[in-house]
Amino acid sequence: MNTTTFSKEEDFIKESVKFIKKITEETPNAKIALSGGSTPMPIFKELAKLNLGTEFYQVDERCIPSNDKDSNQKMIRETLNPKNFHAFDTSIPIENSIKKYKEELPEQFDLIILGVGPDGHTASLFPDSPAFTEAVAHTQTNEFTIKDRVTITFPTILKAKKLLILLKGQNKKDALTKYPSSKLQKHQNIEIFYTN
Repeated sequence: MNTTTFSKEEDFIKESVKFIKKITEETPNAKIALSGGSTPMPIFKELAKLNLGTEFYQVDERCIPSNDKDSNQKMIRETLNPKNFHAFDTSIPIENSIKKYKEELPEQFDLIILGVGPDGHTASLFPDSPAFTEAVAHTQTNEFTIKDRVTITFPTILKAKKLLILLKGQNKKDALTKYPSSKLQKHQNIEIFYTN
């Protein structure tokens, strides 16, 4: 596990882009899973300029319309503008969405990009999430407005060739030691980029 701390956000963005670009150069048609949230947004905007021949996938999604302001899919499409993008279909029932997405998943991701919440959640795997054995699952949060989510799970995450964890903010370093994010440390090839 390698941790790199950046004093400037611009360096955090630049090195994240460089890291992702290197993987796409080493692996033609690389398969990369993307998390939502505000931290990766400027990184995705920079990646969009590179016109990468990469297959992108969602890590997780809220069960809301794909054009909703809180949709991860909407954020990824608007910032990265990917040509090859596999997203959760939230226009159909949750179990159907899970089944459909599971059929699109690769055998192994070349890279999964993740964030970590202050409570220790990663993807949409929360501290009180059940122990999943399947590749994709339905989870629920304690959020008042949007509770239902769909997400890839640890069997899929830990099987990836590489993990890139993007952390921003003083409380995020400690969050990586909390359950369930602490399970990420079992991975053999994990890179952590951190900035305040």
